Amino acid sequence: MKTIGDSSILGLCGRDIFVALEYLDHGNAQEIHMDASRRGGQKPEYTTSHRIQAWFLQRSRDNWKKKYMQLKSDAKRLQNRVSDVTKSREQWREETQQQAQRIQELEAENAALHEQLAALKKDGLLPAAGSAP
Repeated sequence: MKTIGDSSILGLCGRDIFVALEYLDHGNAQEIHMDASRRGGQKPEYTTSHRIQAWFLQRSRDNWKKKYMQLKSDAKRLQNRVSDVTKSREQWREETQQQAQRIQELEAENAALHEQLAALKKDGLLPAAGSAP
């Protein structure tokens, strides 16, 4: 807070606005706005040369393009990865189904052979296990 004569000034800085509160002798506060864009109602003149502005804009555009191309290649790589994983899972699923079907066939064949063995033992055509020949 600054004191000038009989009044006090408190400055608050915003982005483009400077607000000063001036406290008069009677204790009343009066706002004084000092907006950077309101200087005589004129647009500020830029001192940067067109060559420098063009260089800056080109650099900005090139950085944006580089970023976009990187994101595009990442997206393509991830899409290919998803496609490969999907294809691999489908192949494993088919192989698993084929193996499960083969297991059922072999179990059925094994059960039929056990029934034949039991029938042969029952008829006495085959000696029982553990007996001497």
